[in-house]
Amino acid sequence: MNKLLNFINEFKYLYLLFGFVMMARPAYSIPTTIDEIKQSVGSLCADYGLEFCALEPEAGKKAKKAHKFTESEKKILTRLAEQQERLRLRAMELDRREGQLKTLQEDIQRQITRLEKLQREIERNIKKKKTQDNKQLEKAVALYSKMDAVTAAQSISKLDRTIAVNILKQMKEKQASLVLSSMTAEESASLIKDITRKN
Repeated sequence: MNKLLNFINEFKYLYLLFGFVMMARPAYSIPTTIDEIKQSVGSLCADYGLEFCALEPEAGKKAKKAHKFTESEKKILTRLAEQQERLRLRAMELDRREGQLKTLQEDIQRQITRLEKLQREIERNIKKKKTQDNKQLEKAVALYSKMDAVTAAQSISKLDRTIAVNILKQMKEKQASLVLSSMTAEESASLIKDITRKN
């Protein structure tokens, strides 16, 4: 409904001219289909010498003599032609922008797809790395569990604090307590604090 009102507003002069002509016609001759409206408008344009909307004369029929316009009619028709050109240019600009928007949306969708793929790869790599780290930790725990407590304590105290804490957490309590007791009181207290800390 809004589009129809906008269309009527944009072409109000032509609409008024067409309305006056239709009012002057008997009720039975008012067009009711699109083809009849085109025929009526085409005939009206031909009568007034408007070539851009006039119908081609049928074979064997002479074209009607062009109507001579008054100055006010010429001004109205000029304004209508200018308005029609502005609308044509605006429609072209809207089509161009719609094309740009569609291209941009497609580009964004492609980037989203790439990012989702990259995210899945990162998640797989993290999971793989975590599995590898867990396997390496299990091997380290097995090695330290076979060592005597003093040697294990000396070696663990030189490791990165996080790795040392994880090894001691994975060891059996009896083995871990023997290793801790082989360290200095300060070192063992610090490690026990980290082991018992909640993540």
